[in-house]
Amino acid sequence: MDVQITKMNGDSFRLSEYDVTVRDFIVGSIPVTGLYGTVEGRAGTVDYGADFGQRPITVPFYMEANDMADYPLLRDELFALVISQEPFYIREIRRAEYQTGDNRLISGKRYKVRIAGEFNIEQQFRYGFGELAFETVDLPYAESVGTTQDIQRDGISSESELWGFGIGLQSDDKTLDYTFSGTDFPVFNAGNVGIHPFMQEMKITIKNTEESTGYIELKNKTNGTSIRINEGIKDDQIISINGANVTINNLVIDPRKTNRGVLQISPGWNEFTILGAAGINIDFDFRFYYF
Repeated sequence: MDVQITKMNGDSFRLSEYDVTVRDFIVGSIPVTGLYGTVEGRAGTVDYGADFGQRPITVPFYMEANDMADYPLLRDELFALVISQEPFYIREIRRAEYQTGDNRLISGKRYKVRIAGEFNIEQQFRYGFGELAFETVDLPYAESVGTTQDIQRDGISSESELWGFGIGLQSDDKTLDYTFSGTDFPVFNAGNVGIHPFMQEMKITIKNTEESTGYIELKNKTNGTSIRINEGIKDDQIISINGANVTINNLVIDPRKTNRGVLQISPGWNEFTILGAAGINIDFDFRFYYF
């Protein structure tokens, strides 16, 4: 087993490259905290939903120094690799059988984490035994390393380190399409978590708009969410919906000229339609997220 660490600047390495042997990669479930209220004279509680907390990921390990004098150097090197105020991404690496085969990146998923608290390394001669305790940063979900436009451009390959088993894509080739033209288009979210533009990465680009004179509206018929711009769009204008930001030719749209809608993408198939135009070209670019 092994762990790949990728810093926010793109630098990437495996713990095995620094004489650290990973013994396991333990992903905890997402902590769920119920939100309840009470009403005087009413039995039980009022359910206000729930919050998700920080997900724990634990990596037991041992390290092997060349000799007793080399041990503190290896220990300090490990500290420098994993202790940081800035978060980083980790990926799980396994072999198919316990004692045979090569370690390979699996599942195409990663976690954005930071070391949780402190950790100690127990020294036994030139060996050190310990446990790295990570906790997720920002969102508690696993996320796909690649995006939908990576799929659109390169497809899915078993040899690619971007993808792997268990990411939810189906054998239907339509699940690999994320660039469309026309007025109606099915978009597949392979994750089991919905995409909300205020919390997750989502970029939608609309161009080559045809016959839009009064307004244009992109609607997800599957969940009823939409974004509408209350003015006509010319064919040489490019609309970008990037998270919570909506721009036309890189200029931010006055929110008063929109329906202030929050366009979301549900897990599975999403049926999109364009209103107020005879046709468009559209690109969907987002990651998949998983419980």
